[in-house]
Amino acid sequence: MSKTKKNKVYILPVMLAALFSMFALNPLLFMNEPIVDASAAIVMDATSGDVLYSKNENVPLAPASMSKLMTEYIILEEIERGNVSWDEYVVISETAASTGGASIPLMEGERISVQDLFYAMVMPSANNATVLLAEHIAGSEEEFTKLMNEKARSLGLSDETNFVNATGLPNEISQQSTMTAHDVASLSIQLLDRFPEVLEITQLSNYQLSYHNTYITTTNAMLLSDNPKILFDGLDGLKTGYTGEAGYCFAGTAKQGDKRIVSVIMGTSTTDQRFVETRKLMAYGFENAPVTLEHIVNTTIYKFKTVLESKLI
Repeated sequence: MSKTKKNKVYILPVMLAALFSMFALNPLLFMNEPIVDASAAIVMDATSGDVLYSKNENVPLAPASMSKLMTEYIILEEIERGNVSWDEYVVISETAASTGGASIPLMEGERISVQDLFYAMVMPSANNATVLLAEHIAGSEEEFTKLMNEKARSLGLSDETNFVNATGLPNEISQQSTMTAHDVASLSIQLLDRFPEVLEITQLSNYQLSYHNTYITTTNAMLLSDNPKILFDGLDGLKTGYTGEAGYCFAGTAKQGDKRIVSVIMGTSTTDQRFVETRKLMAYGFENAPVTLEHIVNTTIYKFKTVLESKLI
């Protein structure tokens, strides 16, 4: 056996033994609470639902495009029920084609698949794709919005959550949807629990639609940037948001070992700041999630494997 291979064999037991000793001495290891520069924030254990950190988590605020998490939930539910299929085609309406804000090029009267629309809604947060999906499901965005509010109640979200449209944009009379950080996190957890396949989309940095071979890129810079201030190991979602009133927002999720956490940042002043604050929450969340022996083993193996794959050992 080569010296390198021997090192790999010996290092893992040493790492495990050290961590087991730490666990025996102190089963819950805490780091200082983060100082989060945002209007509201929360980080939750996605399995237990435990709140690991929160700031103004029950204050209703404009969620911007994080509203689309509910749109995603309803679309995926309709697909699961067989009422809609991924390869189903939709005729582009005048309303959808003229919807402003973040969008993809859509030509009125042309046809586009539900799959293309869903990817465009999730990744570049296309408002026109979102409106077209809403129209396809409920006949109009107004009727779809009623479904969103009904689903909010059935999922146990608070009365502070109220949707005025499918996109998160201000409506025609400048009304904003409202959600609390806790409700955004709760919705995110329930979305991931019922439809984990959405992560196959949210973890993508870019994608090519079949519609005119349109190339789309995610708005989640934590998947794109080599900036160490916003990179976070294991992050694979979830949804950005921005309006003038909402500021820059982000619902994030990451998994390390067997542990998944969900974080929400609302009301930051720059696009990068929402990701910097998310990274703080993620780091704190993983350090302060309830620790079990199984979690230590799985996390250690995960981190050791990551080191091996990067050829640092």
